[in-house]
Amino acid sequence: MMFSRPEIKTEITAGEKGFKITLATDKVAKAVFLSGLSEEGRFVDNYFNLVPGKKTEIEFRANGKMSADEFRKKLKVRSLVDAFL
Repeated sequence: MMFSRPEIKTEITAGEKGFKITLATDKVAKAVFLSGLSEEGRFVDNYFNLVPGKKTEIEFRANGKMSADEFRKKLKVRSLVDAFL
């Protein structure tokens, strides 16, 4: 079985209680997992699949103030394929 790494693009929008992350992919991405911010807050959803042509929005509820740049630098996006490549 051959795995190829999906190109997952993220768009981050600051909100009143945290951030909205909009994700899109060029190919199926299984078991997508967002991390890197456990001390700063929590993701409303995690471990999900992405399919091409369908954007997925995930909310991050922050414990305190953080800039969108700071958030972007800490955010890590991984999928199942990262365990094999």
